[in-house]
Parts: sequence; structure tokens; C-alpha cells
Amino acid sequence: MSTRCPHCGWPDEEPFRIVSRHRTCDGLTVWSRCSCGSLQVRVLDGACTRVVARGRPA
Repeated sequence: MSTRCPHCGWPDEEPFRIVSRHRTCDGLTVWSRCSCGSLQVRVLDGACTRVVARGRPA
């Protein structure tokens, strides 16, 4: 099952623009922007990718 941005419907599996990436003890944290401008925080931990926080469109 794929998730989508609740503001514009863009698929979460396809980040529109990567803002930054940081290695953490949990894996990789990726900050990205959706096509509508909302900022998203993703955690990639080897098993899956989860959107753990999402802002509103700019």
C-alpha cells in the first residue's frame, strides 16, 4: 500500500526534492520537499522508509 501527501496527493515513495540527508543511529534521516512545498522527514532503517513528520505547504 502506498501513501500519498495529504495536501496534494504526490506519492511518498517519490520525494520531489531532497533537502538534506544525515546518518543517525537509527539509519538515515532524509529531509525532503513535496511538490506542494510541504517539508517531510523520512527515516530509512533498512527494513522500510517511513515519513515521520510532515509540514504544511509553503
